[in-house]
Amino acid sequence: MYKKICVPVDNSEHANTAMDLAMAFGKAFGSELVGSHVIAAGLHAHRFRQMESTLPEKYQDEAALERQRRSHGSLISKGLHLIADSYLDVMACKAQQAALPFTRKLLDGKNYTELVRDIRESGYDLVVIGALGMGAVKDSVLGSVCERVVRRVRTDVFVVKNTCPLEPAHGAILVGIDGSPQASAGLRAALALGQAFGRPVEAVAVYDPILHGIIFHR
Repeated sequence: MYKKICVPVDNSEHANTAMDLAMAFGKAFGSELVGSHVIAAGLHAHRFRQMESTLPEKYQDEAALERQRRSHGSLISKGLHLIADSYLDVMACKAQQAALPFTRKLLDGKNYTELVRDIRESGYDLVVIGALGMGAVKDSVLGSVCERVVRRVRTDVFVVKNTCPLEPAHGAILVGIDGSPQASAGLRAALALGQAFGRPVEAVAVYDPILHGIIFHR
């Protein structure tokens, strides 16, 4: 069912839980896993150029500025690559232990923009993403990156809000249905997950008698 699963990683608790969940999905469905992380080397270079006018006069010479740009660009790029590799190494190790094929992706640009572009272009069957990242705001239950990604892609997305370890057999899978094609697809996905993980599936539909009365009278 899910042959190619993507997990955006950033070393946050939610992203690490998403990794573990993706491993479980991978074992159940024989999936290929892809770990992705977005760096912003280009953005840092742009910001540095914006700040050049505030540098002391002795650094305003074009040759001096060019040296500074090369030095700054190299340090930022190497540093961000090292950090990203450390995040992706964790997922690579987990995939190796689970005997699952793994591909790493390092993207450069604005976080949600690059994630959306990659998801649209790469043919993933499922994206498993943490609800909150390293920049989580206190008391928030859904981060801005996660929300923006979910709103912009058509690929199935599993949003991880609960960072507790996945129990072997605990709790039902709940599906909200309303007769739409998306709800029917959601039910099929829930049944497949229920079968794979030995979970009961419960379907719930909500009936509003006042709304239905208005619609039928019209």
